[in-house]
Amino acid sequence: MQKKIKIKKNSGAAMLISVIFFLFISLAIIAGLVSPTVREFKNASVNLNSKKSYFLAESGVEDAYFRLKTAKTIGSTETITLGGNSTTTTITDSAYNEKTISSLGDVNSFQRKSKIILNVGDGVSFSYGIQAGAGGFVLGNATIFGNVYSNGTIIGTNGATITGSAFSAGASGLIDNINIGLAGTGDARAHTVTGSTIAGNLYCQTGTGNNKSCNTSELDPDPVDMPITEAMFDEWKADAELGGTIVGNLTISSPTTLGPKKITGNLAINSDLTITGTIYVVGNITTNNGAEVSLSSSYESTGGIIVTDGQVTLSNNVMFFGSGSEGSYVLLTTTSACPSGCSGVNAMEILNNVGAILVNAQNGTVHLNNNVELSEVVGYKIIVDNSAEVTYLSGLANTLFTSGPSGGWDITSWGEAQ
Repeated sequence: MQKKIKIKKNSGAAMLISVIFFLFISLAIIAGLVSPTVREFKNASVNLNSKKSYFLAESGVEDAYFRLKTAKTIGSTETITLGGNSTTTTITDSAYNEKTISSLGDVNSFQRKSKIILNVGDGVSFSYGIQAGAGGFVLGNATIFGNVYSNGTIIGTNGATITGSAFSAGASGLIDNINIGLAGTGDARAHTVTGSTIAGNLYCQTGTGNNKSCNTSELDPDPVDMPITEAMFDEWKADAELGGTIVGNLTISSPTTLGPKKITGNLAINSDLTITGTIYVVGNITTNNGAEVSLSSSYESTGGIIVTDGQVTLSNNVMFFGSGSEGSYVLLTTTSACPSGCSGVNAMEILNNVGAILVNAQNGTVHLNNNVELSEVVGYKIIVDNSAEVTYLSGLANTLFTSGPSGGWDITSWGEAQ
């Protein structure tokens, strides 16, 4: 007798359901394990690219700060590339004697931005092509390549041109009959502006005869200090005396190397002079016969100094040169208050070509004439006659000198920007 075995027809379906159910549970478990790992990998990639962007931005501001600090050439916008990625650095004059450096790093669309704010440190800092004291600035049919800042008025004649911006300080500030700026850039700022053509913005409280109306939203500019302090003068003089003293007058009649040295009389430069240290002249300084005055190569990228208590007359095509390295200049400065008490003779009379020199007569009057070319001029009062040119050179705001305190940029703040 045969026994029949019954086979359940739905057992295969149950097994299939069990397998599918187990598969879904397994996939859910795997997904639960994998998803955090994928997220971590993604977060790690985002974090890495973000850090790359940050350090790229930091590299940009560090490079720009180094170039400013060491007086190397740098534009208002620079781009550097590292590891196939680039950052754009922007340098702006954000206030008087203040610069802001900002750099945007971008790696795979992850952006970070760094910013440094710099202020001029202790020492000599030249920020304008022309800087005049309360005596003001008088400009003939001549051109200033750069900015002009005056604690007094700025008065021009027909054809007077300032290619940068012009500022006349205080409630009595006045800019009159000047062409200011080029190609839409170059502002005029004074309490009163008259008879002028301004390429940029015109900030004034009152004015007539200009090419545009006054924008009254800005306050009158504040007077600014002269760049050299009495302590600096004293230190330079002391440094010169360390090299010994020449009693009486000295005439350079053949190629000569000089410095550091104090001269108790007058200095006449009638032949080539190579400066090897700070020179202090108690009397007057004159030049003649197309002499060349240059710094020794040992100065490298720093500046050299000639300081006098007397009057200065530069004429007959004298030329001044640095050491041959970028950022090297001769600073010729006087403590003289002439023409006050000097029978009308100015503290500085500069005629004909001059060259790579910074001149300072912040207690007296500087008079420029006859195709003069200078890098920077500072004076209590400045008079520029026809055909003279002053060209402000990039980097003068951080000019360094081998004698006395050095100028430069100090960091006010440094951090990540929004």
